[in-house]
Amino acid sequence: MSYLDLDYLQDLPGGDDFEDVTDLFDQAANDMNEGQFVLTDGFTLMDAMSAFEIGEPRMDSGMIIESEQRPPFDPLAPLLPQELCWILDRSFACEMEWHAGNTLSQTVYTLLHVHHLSDIDPDVMMQEYGIEDPLRPQGLVTIALRAGVLGLIKSCDMAWRELSKGKIADTEDWQSEKCDISLMEGVPVEYAIQNLNDACIWVHSAQLSPEDRDSITNRLLLRKALLELFRLDVTAHLDNLNPLIRIARNHLNTILTQPQVPTPVPGSPALLAIDPHITRRLHNFIPIRMLELPDQDQVWASIDQLLKDWEELDKLLHSGSISAWDVGGLLGVWSPNRPLPVPFIRALAQTAFYDKNFFFGIRPLGWIVDRFFLESTGFSFDSIQMAVSSGWVNPQKLSFRDFEKHVAKIMTQHIRSYYFNRPRRRRFLMKSMVDWQQLVDSLQNLTTQLVITDPHTSIVISALPSIGRTWQLTIAREIIMSGFQQELYSSHERPISYWYAAKVMELHLAVNEKFQPAVRSDSPAYAELIFQSNFLTALRLMCLAICAITFKEPPISREQLGLAYKRRYKWNFVLTFPDNREERLVSIPDLDVFFEAVKDLAHSSTEDMWKNANEILSSLAQSDLEDFWDTRTARERLQFVRELANTCEQFLCFLRETEGSPLDISKLAWDPSKNPWFPIILKS
Repeated sequence: MSYLDLDYLQDLPGGDDFEDVTDLFDQAANDMNEGQFVLTDGFTLMDAMSAFEIGEPRMDSGMIIESEQRPPFDPLAPLLPQELCWILDRSFACEMEWHAGNTLSQTVYTLLHVHHLSDIDPDVMMQEYGIEDPLRPQGLVTIALRAGVLGLIKSCDMAWRELSKGKIADTEDWQSEKCDISLMEGVPVEYAIQNLNDACIWVHSAQLSPEDRDSITNRLLLRKALLELFRLDVTAHLDNLNPLIRIARNHLNTILTQPQVPTPVPGSPALLAIDPHITRRLHNFIPIRMLELPDQDQVWASIDQLLKDWEELDKLLHSGSISAWDVGGLLGVWSPNRPLPVPFIRALAQTAFYDKNFFFGIRPLGWIVDRFFLESTGFSFDSIQMAVSSGWVNPQKLSFRDFEKHVAKIMTQHIRSYYFNRPRRRRFLMKSMVDWQQLVDSLQNLTTQLVITDPHTSIVISALPSIGRTWQLTIAREIIMSGFQQELYSSHERPISYWYAAKVMELHLAVNEKFQPAVRSDSPAYAELIFQSNFLTALRLMCLAICAITFKEPPISREQLGLAYKRRYKWNFVLTFPDNREERLVSIPDLDVFFEAVKDLAHSSTEDMWKNANEILSSLAQSDLEDFWDTRTARERLQFVRELANTCEQFLCFLRETEGSPLDISKLAWDPSKNPWFPIILKS
């Protein structure tokens, strides 16, 4: 032993007087079965677990049993072209599972080549890896696979940078933990793209079959297109977004038209490239379960949906209308067959809409204020400012600065909320009720300090508080109806919730009627107001009809029901608006009023309610698209209206089939994946 070795041992914590007891423990464990353990008297399993450091990341990782033993991984193991394609396909699977909300250690890091990029870099390899097999050219690993893996890592890096801006919730929507493993942050994206280009050139020059060349090239080009999409600044280079989407979709469609790559045969080195147990060797905050990657068909479907989400964002960015973002967001929330966009798209949409004091990267803060009033009344904010200034009688100087900031803030937050996850959005809407009430109060305060002689201008200005009121009532309706989508209501709560939603819509209709004379009749704002009034009328009838059908005496006392009701709708209590009691949406929930209302509904014809709602919705579905601010979102909304009309028809058939006999409520099932608000009718 050298002097240096002795010096090293002297520095060991606790000194160097240790005895190797490995053989002793091995001998003692020979007669034990797997999973068996021995405890001394008075020493429990809890005591053993308490001996570990609290928060030790690998405490529950578990041992590697014999069936999970794997041969050593060789990153330079030669691959067949089909094996390379399989690994590239699974790299897309790893990426999409990370975007689905799993950790990097469960997904991307399970591709072992991610950890061995330097080992397969042809620029630093000292020599060729043995004798090259003509069926397995070394370039398939060192050039093609390395380029694909590098593109994967940089795609994750670009997505991670957008996700980490705080627009969506870490550990709730996505997982940011990198496990102390680099995502090649210091490597320029252009370098990764150049590697992909070089790999495509090499593949076409290699001694491969035309089918293998096309299969590998299409996967590398798809990776390149996705990487360029992930790194694109959509606000600065919006014109590049749609061409890149089309390129990616073309490569994806080409891959889908080709025969599916088979799973490598047992013993293939490609199978060793994915190790789901890699989490045992990584620095995780908490022990995590092994994740099974989805089938490749599901992976391609996920990429296709990702491209659709990008296309949706592209259309919204080209619309330049608040209504387009608002209606598009509502349809995204309402439509049961539209999946929630991946966290990256939701973060990107929020950044694209508003970032660094600009909307869409170019429009100033005043833009959203002007659109808010223009799309609500048909009149620009400048014209409203002039009318207010001319009628101002308060001796204090008139300033719109704070008012504009408040409108911009609540509208920006409201549009962004469409890209929150569903429970977080519902909580946000509850909190935003106070902000909208403050806007209503400020508009009311403004109108009381004006003297306007022109009758028409006076009508417009006096109706300004109704703008904030309509938004507030819309949000209240959304809060209540979202409870059905998130399955928050118990069976005895549902009738009350439908009734309460109907009361909110009743008040909303009254505000719309008061507001209608102030809206410019030749503008899309007027068409939108009429549409909303008709839509609310039909939806209110549907809610009342369901309330009447599903109501039965609750299994708890009315006192208990009242307490539960107050907890459910605490966002609308008097304490929320202590200075504006008369401005509450609905008075303090009074169950006596509800039970009286249900008695009246019991004597009403629910069939007439469904029939009238169906007629209104069917008529709305024929609306002229050109009447609205954005024709694309208007078309999608009319399709949703048709689906609601179909719901009315189904209930009409249900009532007619059971005419003369009690309704079988057990045939009604609330399934948010089929209908966001109303029950579906089960077939016998």
